[in-house]
Amino acid sequence: MTHVTDPITLPNNLEDTTEQAIAATYQAIADGATRILVDLRFPELKSMPIAYEFARSFNERYGNAWQAIFSDAGSAALAKREWADLDVSVRGVNEGRRAVREEDKAFLLVEPSSVEVDQVEKLVQLAGDRPFVMLNPRLENSEVGLGLSARRLRDRFLSTFETAYYIKPLELGALWRCYPQTWQVWVNTEEGMQFLSEVEQRPSSDDIDRLFRQKTGQKTGSFLGRLQELFSALGR
Repeated sequence: MTHVTDPITLPNNLEDTTEQAIAATYQAIADGATRILVDLRFPELKSMPIAYEFARSFNERYGNAWQAIFSDAGSAALAKREWADLDVSVRGVNEGRRAVREEDKAFLLVEPSSVEVDQVEKLVQLAGDRPFVMLNPRLENSEVGLGLSARRLRDRFLSTFETAYYIKPLELGALWRCYPQTWQVWVNTEEGMQFLSEVEQRPSSDDIDRLFRQKTGQKTGSFLGRLQELFSALGR
């Protein structure tokens, strides 16, 4: 794994978050990753504005030789309207080979749900060794639950992706990964968010709880109200 001299720090606003996510995506591509995951887990975050910034960046890098793919016709139609200033082909996951053209150099899949898992897998296979970026996937939602089938889904499909960017508010802080840095846990203090620990692999909820107990002596839930307020402001 490549390491940078000056560590990137936890972002203060959504604009910085988006810029970090785009830069991390291109760094992962430069290092040879072809299946790339970007996941911003802010409550009530709308994905379309984030997707637009990615689309604009893809236009600058790939011209019109790439595809924006959405999980349903409504989202695709909305993107076509709102992205009128961009020269981009917009498709739905159900369009199969039309969504993965021979001349395309990259693909951006926006917010796929668990319903489209099989279709998404086929698209990824058709993309081959070309960059395929999945933005804010919702492949493990409340309809599926977190039972055996969901774990199999994660192990079989999501584990084939390199997580270029991930950020999620926690009750005591935040879980964050910005490629090429490792996974980091941050804690919310009276002075603001501060670095707590880093791990090579994405930590489980139990791992995170254990970290907070070991490092701070606190149990999950102590700062929930203040943290929700912080990340609501970040989302806005």
